[in-house]
Amino acid sequence: MSERTPGDEKRSPHIGAFVLETLTLGMYGDPRHTLREYVQNAYDSIRAAQRTKFLNDRGRVDVTIASDAITIRDNGLGVRADLAWVTLTSIGASRKDRARDAGFRGIGRLAGMAYCEELTFRTTFPGETTLSTVRFDCNKLLAAMSPDEGGETELATLLSSAVTIEQQEGGATSDEHFFEVHLNGLARAPEALTNPVEVGAYLSETVPVGFSSEWTRREEIEADYRSYFGVPLETVDVYVSANDTTTQLFKPYGDTYQQQKGIAQLQSVEFHRGEDQRYWGWVGYLSESGAVTDWKTRGLRVRTRNIQVDGTQVFESMFTDVKPSYGRFSTYFVGEIHIDPEKVIPNARRDGFEENEAWLSIKRSLIAQICEPLAKHAYQASQDQQADVDKVIAEIDRLVDRSHSIADNSKSTYDQVVDLMNTAKRLRRKASSALKSVSDLDDTAVDQGASRTDLHASKLQDAAKNVEGVETQARMLIGRFLEEDERLAALKKRIREELIAELLEIVNAFVDAGTYQRIKRQLVKNTQG
Repeated sequence: MSERTPGDEKRSPHIGAFVLETLTLGMYGDPRHTLREYVQNAYDSIRAAQRTKFLNDRGRVDVTIASDAITIRDNGLGVRADLAWVTLTSIGASRKDRARDAGFRGIGRLAGMAYCEELTFRTTFPGETTLSTVRFDCNKLLAAMSPDEGGETELATLLSSAVTIEQQEGGATSDEHFFEVHLNGLARAPEALTNPVEVGAYLSETVPVGFSSEWTRREEIEADYRSYFGVPLETVDVYVSANDTTTQLFKPYGDTYQQQKGIAQLQSVEFHRGEDQRYWGWVGYLSESGAVTDWKTRGLRVRTRNIQVDGTQVFESMFTDVKPSYGRFSTYFVGEIHIDPEKVIPNARRDGFEENEAWLSIKRSLIAQICEPLAKHAYQASQDQQADVDKVIAEIDRLVDRSHSIADNSKSTYDQVVDLMNTAKRLRRKASSALKSVSDLDDTAVDQGASRTDLHASKLQDAAKNVEGVETQARMLIGRFLEEDERLAALKKRIREELIAELLEIVNAFVDAGTYQRIKRQLVKNTQG
C-alpha cells in the first residue's frame, strides 16, 4: 500500500489559464476556422430541431459582419434555460453525440475569443419564454493567458470572474428557438475575418451548403449520393450580410475552372463507391490536364456530414503515398469524397482524422481505388504534353535551319519568305501556349530527379527567342524583295484596288448615294496619295 502525506485529502491539481489557450486559441491556425466552428455548431442545432420536429423548414444560418461586430444566428433548437450556464461555460465537455453530431468536443464555442473584446451567446428554447445571455470577457481571459502571468490563475476561478449570465423572463415567445453568437469589439480581428468576400469564399468551400441550382452536374451528383447512402445530402442555407448586401452561399463548383494555361471545361464526372458504405465521392475530369489554380475548388476534398475536413492536404498526402512525385496530381482534378461519420473521427483541429484502424483501412482503399488510378491518368497526360512540347521545340529548330537556308540562297522567292514568316507566327503561338503548361511538367520532372538544365521551360524560352529571330530576319528579307523587285508595285496597286472595291460594295448597302460617292472619292484620294 502506498503511503499518504497528511493533508492529501484537501489537495487538488492546479489547472492554469494556459490550458484554456491550448484548447481554444492554439487549436485553430486560420482565423476563419472560427466561423466554420460556429456554423458547424449551428448545423448540429438545426439538425436537432429537425429531428425533434420543432423545425419543419430549411435550416438557416446568418453571418452578419458589421464595422465592429460579427453575429452568427441560426434557427436551430437553442439551449434550455436551465442548461444554458453549464452548457455554454463547459470547456472540453459536450452533451453532443459523436455518432450523430458534427461537433462533440466542447471547445469550438470559444474559438472567437482571440479576435474580440467580448464573446456573447444568446439563446432561447422551444416552449420557453426565457432569453439566456452568456458573456465572456475576452480581454480578461486573454490577459490571464499572457506569458507574463505564467498561467498562475486557476482556470475555474478565472472563468467564474470573466463569465456572466443574464436570463430575461419574457424575453422570447414560446414558439421561438434560436442561437446567436456575437463577437463584439474587433480591434484584434484580421481582415480575413471581417472581409465579407473572403468570409463568403471560405465558408462556401467548407460548411454544409448545397450546390448552386444552376450547376448542370448538381442533380446527378445528389442523386448518386442518395442512391449510395440512402438519404439525401444534408445542407443548410447560409447567408453572409454586410454593407446592406446579403449573399447566399453555395459550393463553388461549376462548369469551368481556372488553370495556369487558361480556362478548362468540366468534361466528365466519375463516381466512386467504397465498400460497406464507408465512403462515396465524385471526381471531375477537366478538358485540359493541369493543376487548377483556384484555391476554392482545386483538388479532391474530404467531407464528413458534408463539412470539409482540412483543405486538399489529406488527398495530396495520399497521392504522395502512391509515389512521392505524384502529390501535385491531386490538384489536376476537382471533387469531394464523403466519408461515413460513424466510421471515422475528425481530429480536434479538423485537419485530418484520428489514426484508428477504421480510418487507416478507408485510407488504404482510397489510395488504391482513387488516388493511384487518377495519378496514373494525370501522369500519362503529362507525358503526352511533354511529347507535344518536344515536337514544338523540334519544329522551331527546323524552322531556324530553314530560315538560314533561305537567307543564304540568292534564288529564294518572295513566297518562300512569306511562308517562313507565317510559319514563325504559328510556332510562336504554339510556344507561348506550351509555356503556360510546362511548369507542371518541369515540377514533376524535378521530383523524378531531372536536372534543372534539362527542364522544358528554359528550352521553350530559348526556342521562342529563336522564333523572334526568324520573324525579324523574314521581315528584313521581305523589305529587300520590296525594294529590289519593281514588279511588286503593280501587284500592290492591284491588291489595293481590289480591297477598295470590296469595301465600297459593303458600304453601298448601308449609306445613301451622296455619302457613298464622298467615301469613294476620299478612299481613292488616300490611296493615290
